[in-house]
Amino acid sequence: MILEILVFLFLLRKQMAKGIAKVSSGWASWKWLSGIDAKQRMWFLGAVQGRQGFQAWMSQLVKGLQEPEFLLRFEAETDPWQRSKMVGQKISQLRDSFRKLTDGQRAELAKSGEVEMVTGLQMLGKDKRLITELVELVDPPPAQ
Repeated sequence: MILEILVFLFLLRKQMAKGIAKVSSGWASWKWLSGIDAKQRMWFLGAVQGRQGFQAWMSQLVKGLQEPEFLLRFEAETDPWQRSKMVGQKISQLRDSFRKLTDGQRAELAKSGEVEMVTGLQMLGKDKRLITELVELVDPPPAQ
């Protein structure tokens, strides 16, 4: 659980430039899986087979951090240390509530994280194809 929190905080720090409201469990799951793939193939295979726990936790975490009242307090705070404390306290609350979830509730959270990730990857694939087509129109490959 501590590893997941550290991974999230690392990912959150990278995403903060765009704002905490734009973090998604699908994005976090993809970043986690792609980071594992870059490090070790066997770790990646094991993580893919057992990713439901991480996806459930990330779905819980992201939904909790995107609660409107928390976001309002977070955005109103200007002191970075106080912001960090707020996020840490919120993560602790979410961790405690996550522990109380049933296996069925966790499975539902994991399913929503999986759906977000698959949808995001499909959109990314479509965007990549569109960009490739546009580049080929503007700059066709040289004739051989």
